[in-house]
Amino acid sequence: MTLDLDEAREAFDQFLMLMDGQIEWLVAQARIHGIALDGSPESLDRLERLHDLMAVTLSEDERDSLRVVFARYLGETVRLAHGGKWTLPLDDPKDINFNLPVIVGHSSCPWLEFNPIHTMRAYSLRGTPGLIRGVIAHSVNPQILDLSDLVEDD
Repeated sequence: MTLDLDEAREAFDQFLMLMDGQIEWLVAQARIHGIALDGSPESLDRLERLHDLMAVTLSEDERDSLRVVFARYLGETVRLAHGGKWTLPLDDPKDINFNLPVIVGHSSCPWLEFNPIHTMRAYSLRGTPGLIRGVIAHSVNPQILDLSDLVEDD
């Protein structure tokens, strides 16, 4: 099955158009649970707590939909705090982020993509407190691995 690129771009445009309304809904849901989401990087631990509270009673399909709403908030938080823009990678079908909204331009590595949907999925599977902050830290300021000690001398 081949992806219709025009349909993919249209779905991405729809993703962006729904952004503000869904973030407002999420902030209102947080308020109902006594959690303040203010778009700051410091609110990401509270985002995890809200996810835990809201996802517990949902079906898997409902959790998938909820993760996309959370991903919008997460992506916008990263974009506003670290710069960058939303984009939709459609060049390489083998790319892990193919046809998924990502943030680019947020990092010291210009080619690096931050995928908030994958990040929310990882959090929902692991539930490790601070996971979201850790993923963002590694995405914004990646550390180059020094593998020189693994090279054998000739």
